[in-house]
Amino acid sequence: MINSEIVSEFESIVGPRYVSNKPEEIFLYHYDFITAEPEGLCDMVIMPNSAEEVQEIVKLANKNKIPIVPWVSGINFGSTATPLKGGIVLDLRRMNRIIEVNEDDMYVLIEGGTTWADLVGYLNKHHPNLMTGITFSPPGTGVVASCLCYGMFNLGMLGGTGAEFINGMEAVLGSGELVRVGSCSLSDCWYGRQPLPDLAGLFIGWEGTTGIVTKAAIKLWPKLPYQRLFVLIGMSFNKGVPLLLKLSKAGLGIIDIFTFSYGWIQAGALGIYEKNVPPDPVKANLPDFVGFVMTQAYTEKQHKAQCEAIETLYKEAGLMEAPVGTQNPLEGLPVQAWGAWNARRGGAGEWIGSYCSTRDIVKYYDLAKEISLKHGHISQFYSRLLFGGHYCVSRFNINFNKNDPEDIESARKVLKEIHDEVSSLDGVVMYKAPKWAHKVYEEKIFPPTKDLMKKIKNLLDPNNIMNPGHGWGD
Repeated sequence: MINSEIVSEFESIVGPRYVSNKPEEIFLYHYDFITAEPEGLCDMVIMPNSAEEVQEIVKLANKNKIPIVPWVSGINFGSTATPLKGGIVLDLRRMNRIIEVNEDDMYVLIEGGTTWADLVGYLNKHHPNLMTGITFSPPGTGVVASCLCYGMFNLGMLGGTGAEFINGMEAVLGSGELVRVGSCSLSDCWYGRQPLPDLAGLFIGWEGTTGIVTKAAIKLWPKLPYQRLFVLIGMSFNKGVPLLLKLSKAGLGIIDIFTFSYGWIQAGALGIYEKNVPPDPVKANLPDFVGFVMTQAYTEKQHKAQCEAIETLYKEAGLMEAPVGTQNPLEGLPVQAWGAWNARRGGAGEWIGSYCSTRDIVKYYDLAKEISLKHGHISQFYSRLLFGGHYCVSRFNINFNKNDPEDIESARKVLKEIHDEVSSLDGVVMYKAPKWAHKVYEEKIFPPTKDLMKKIKNLLDPNNIMNPGHGWGD
């Protein structure tokens, strides 16, 4: 129970201005911005300004066994930042400082509340020769949060998921202790996690249930002068996906490979109402597959050779016309997309997103599309190849009206049905998973692994105050 005395203690840590238990303010933190998952409600919101303040807040919360949910923007999936057990939402947005950019080792050290807008704006102004991977989430979402939950970046072919972009981190445990993992635990250099025991996994994928990351070093990459974005169209998924897989293995300086279905392009990027989109583009004689391949090079000669090789592979796939190309996409085109969830008034959306084998992309698409069409939804599929094509992410989106309880429940049922069906493919594991999906995996996971995760959770958060109701080992 949070009484006035405890509120005063929290106010003494951060100042009265940055503590609130007003109903109209805590209401803003009560639900996942666009998800169909259940809502929750916190008892108060606190906005710390430093790692030291986070420590003091967690120590006081631990002493009084008050739940804490770390929060940056509230735009997440699976309701992973929704306060299911009440308590405190720790809004990290004041902690958005860019601490250091190391051009030699190509990393940036940032605080846990730094947004993509903060980071990209800073790099463009002060370090235009370097770039960070960008997600499809809005610019106001958190960089560290995206990395911790395996977000997918437009440099995914180079670096893999966001988790693999993390060099090291500083975190506050459920006890209030502050730890550092990676090279930063021995020095002021944050160049990597090697060669020490890799403890970053104590926080990656745990959805804030083991600690609150207050600082992290994120990999940067050189922004080379010659860039080109190819758009591959005019084919089916059966023909388009094998072409993308072949391109991923051709060693052509490709930094990003992903595909959208035609339905997502229309309903999302173009903002066309769902009712105006053909439910099945194939039956409407539309090319459902739209692929994107982005390259960059240091010299014009290297760049020309890359483009010629891509065009050659395109023609070898039986497509005689050269793919559409756009020069310097990193300079002129927005990389972050928003709108797929607002395709109609009251619009929202949620997806079943899974990491899986590249061999199952087409199967995943076919299974999800069949269920979606059966329930009257358009085909909104997306897939991205990662880490040189070693694995991929595939996901399927369902739009709904967040003001209509029946539509929300219908969307939830369709998503669960899709999840059950695609889980028949070996290696499919949902990410940013809601609690119901965690329960499914806890029944399937190798039992000693499940026991190990519970031990880790209990060790780092002995009083179970860190985002209770979510994540593994809860």
